[in-house]
Amino acid sequence: MPHINTEIGGTMKKIGLIGCGHIAHTHVTAYQQAGCMLVACCDENEEKGRQFAEKYGLAFYGEYQTLLKNKQIDVVSICTPHYLHKEMTVAALEAEKHVLCEKPLALTSEEGTAVLEAVDRSKKVYGVCYQNRFNDSSLALKGLLSEQDFGELKGIKCWVTWHREKEYYLDSSWRGNKAKEGGGVLINQAIHTFDLITWLTEMPEKIKGKVMTTLLEGYIEVEDTAMATALLPTGVPVSIYATNSYSSDPTPELYFDFEKAQIKLTMDELIINGEPIIDRAATSCEVGKSYWGKGHLRLISTFLEKIDGQQNERTDCLAAADGLTSLKMVEGIYRSDEKNDWINL
Repeated sequence: MPHINTEIGGTMKKIGLIGCGHIAHTHVTAYQQAGCMLVACCDENEEKGRQFAEKYGLAFYGEYQTLLKNKQIDVVSICTPHYLHKEMTVAALEAEKHVLCEKPLALTSEEGTAVLEAVDRSKKVYGVCYQNRFNDSSLALKGLLSEQDFGELKGIKCWVTWHREKEYYLDSSWRGNKAKEGGGVLINQAIHTFDLITWLTEMPEKIKGKVMTTLLEGYIEVEDTAMATALLPTGVPVSIYATNSYSSDPTPELYFDFEKAQIKLTMDELIINGEPIIDRAATSCEVGKSYWGKGHLRLISTFLEKIDGQQNERTDCLAAADGLTSLKMVEGIYRSDEKNDWINL
């Protein structure tokens, strides 16, 4: 990645973080590596927020509205539970801040549309954290799909298997809560892989699926397992399986069945017709949990480039309005499960 200009109108970018959970530390690392100035943070949990502030030398606010009044802050990262994303994003945009929000962009597609309308009104730079677009393997495949002829696409297979014990949900009151999280494995984990499907190919036309709670039954209100079939506008089937009830955390896998190529995409591998194009040994994880990889670092660097007015292949990868597509897929599966029928997307 090229050097990132961290100046806005001749002044260094100054960052505010809303939410001081695990992922906020990853945002801090990325902003620090880009040479930005971290100014303030806020969290409804005062003890956790003050510890975070002390660790990084930040001002602490108990309410995000107070942080947004800080005129020094140019850029805000929103690292809060799903149900707060829409409210906080709109408020930050109205406070004339550039906004980077963790996925999903909102709890529902209706709320997501309201967010995008606020983006249009503000004229500020907005991005959603779909960091897997910035993995070496994903970027390589995106380029190859535009450069090479693999023939007709015949099918896609999506395999997402994570391990989440009940303690993961008990650690945070919003996780596993339908009203606050919006769902389970689909909206929290599989949505990243859905984003890759729509980014690398196109938005499915319709979807039919089932959700269930298996090993986590009694601990969460949402699904820990789901399966579905989606159809692209061309009629190409997309087979989907996702669970939080596996024994470990292997990387999610995407398979593309082309007329001339069999392609396997993971977080750190790209294999075409059995030949490694990007392999695990050539990639490294620079921040955060192993499966986050380089994505957040590159995503935040690209977000800063876009604030500087740059327009290039990297900034084109940043999710904004198209961050709504994967959320619509998730919602489609939930609605299909309720109606036991196909849902048009």
